[in-house]
Amino acid sequence: MAKKDFSAEEKKEEKKVEMTLEEAKAHRASLHKPAERVLQEYERREEFRVFWAKNRNQYGRQKDLEDVLWIHLKSAKLDDPKKFEEGLKHFGLKKIR
Repeated sequence: MAKKDFSAEEKKEEKKVEMTLEEAKAHRASLHKPAERVLQEYERREEFRVFWAKNRNQYGRQKDLEDVLWIHLKSAKLDDPKKFEEGLKHFGLKKIR
């Protein structure tokens, strides 16, 4: 009788190593990526208000420009808190301090 050849799948099954419970938990935890929270418009507006209050002196501007900047940021799709500085640069403001 001839020996039976193992298929590729059977060879993979033989090589499979079982994980311990702790390793399995750690592996599953590493695969989990929390979904980034999407901010509502009023939350983005409030974030910009706080950002502008902290940084307006660095741009040498007053508070009255805040409404105009917010409209520009919304229209240019730069109203995400991560993109505020990029939006101000797009508007033409440069930091002076």
